[in-house]
Amino acid sequence: MFALYQRVASIRGVNNRGESLRHGGAERRRILILERLFRDGHVSVPALSQEFSVAEMTIRRDLKQLADAGELELVHGGARLLAGRQPPAGFLHRTRSNSVAKQRVAAAVAGLVPKDGVLGIDAGTTAHACAIELARDFTGCIISHSVPVLASMLEWPDIRVIGVGGDLLHENQAMVGPSAVSALRDLRIDVLVLGASAVNADGIYVHSSVELATKRAMIDAAGEVLVAADATKADASGAVRVCGLGPISRIVTDHAWPSAVADSISDADVSFVFA
Repeated sequence: MFALYQRVASIRGVNNRGESLRHGGAERRRILILERLFRDGHVSVPALSQEFSVAEMTIRRDLKQLADAGELELVHGGARLLAGRQPPAGFLHRTRSNSVAKQRVAAAVAGLVPKDGVLGIDAGTTAHACAIELARDFTGCIISHSVPVLASMLEWPDIRVIGVGGDLLHENQAMVGPSAVSALRDLRIDVLVLGASAVNADGIYVHSSVELATKRAMIDAAGEVLVAADATKADASGAVRVCGLGPISRIVTDHAWPSAVADSISDADVSFVFA
């Protein structure tokens, strides 16, 4: 099923160079550059210039912006992964990791969201678990840019589903980029179930800036934002800040977090819901 969605994404632009890259903007090209980097560990300016049919100076600007965002390290003639950084673990691997805690969080989320409203489901394994759990007695509309979420919803044909299209980010099985952000501007979400790589007193973090604009667009479209995050995400490592705690109403988690970070979050009027 995922292969089908990947093929559709490929047809719509991820592997369609020419017009889609020229008119899709630099953001789309940078998404694809990071995909190459995670796959190969190193990218070269001449090869990227040829692949995307743009000037080498354009590629150098892309790499410089990605380096400034902390995504890569510039080297002579190209770029490489930052020292000590590894490509993110695959979606299936992350689904299996800490799966019991994720299921507990998902069950708690299902008990909190309206059964007939418009729900936004973020990308990521915990959000995916939430989608499957709540779908059992859900009668509203689900909006998501997550390929696994959209694929899972095929099992519930009575649920209305709006899929947000864009460029396929393989590492997170999600559609991102300018098309996704544009689509979300025309949508309204009652409650968003937001995933995170890390949560601390400063806000919500993810590992890569590639998904940042899409996550922010989902937050902007939502009337309420719930963060679904097991306790391993408390004060964990996350390089890219999605937002502060202001837009967040509740954090749904599996057990109590360390008091230092929990107290700061509570002071920001964000409540905890324990599974």
